[in-house]
Amino acid sequence: MVKRSVLEKLSNKELLRYTSEDTRSVSEAIEMALDILKKRGYIFSETEIAQINQLIESKKKEEPDYTAPNTWDIDEDAKKATVSFYSQRAIWYFSILFGLFTGAILLAINLFTLSKKKEALVTLLFGFGYTIALILVYKEFKDYFDQSRFTGILLYGIGAAILQFGFWDQYLKGIKYKKRSITAPLVICLIVVGLIILRIIIFLR
Repeated sequence: MVKRSVLEKLSNKELLRYTSEDTRSVSEAIEMALDILKKRGYIFSETEIAQINQLIESKKKEEPDYTAPNTWDIDEDAKKATVSFYSQRAIWYFSILFGLFTGAILLAINLFTLSKKKEALVTLLFGFGYTIALILVYKEFKDYFDQSRFTGILLYGIGAAILQFGFWDQYLKGIKYKKRSITAPLVICLIVVGLIILRIIIFLR
């Protein structure tokens, strides 16, 4: 999110860079820079205004759509989408079947795709932190978990729900995307699970 207070501290020359054709700024920043310059009394020609407005519109078309209502696995406009994400269903199933940290990793990859590095790191910390907490809880109440396997599934389900309705809705709500293939992460998870099972078999011999 662009903060107007930050732009207002810039000089006119610096603000004009936001309105130039080679700017990498988002449409919101360009609009703010234009508005600030106008209020400062900077005079633009009609041609310049038209070019800047055209630049803003072109930037908006390139940016993800954050205004659409959030639904499960938005893909009705997949052909028009500019980003590829691991879907909400994929993240849910991976979280339940292979552990919450795997779902957190997939969601973090989605966030890294949009250069949301801070949000991606927070998601990873939650995924691994939640997993470690479950391990500690399991050690403390091991007998209860062995008697009721449903409890473990329930706890993973709660974690997956937090990823979906907390992190996804906060960071990726309403963005239309193309579904990214889960083949690579699925193969990796199956290999890891296979190695763990093989190790257990060898250990029991």
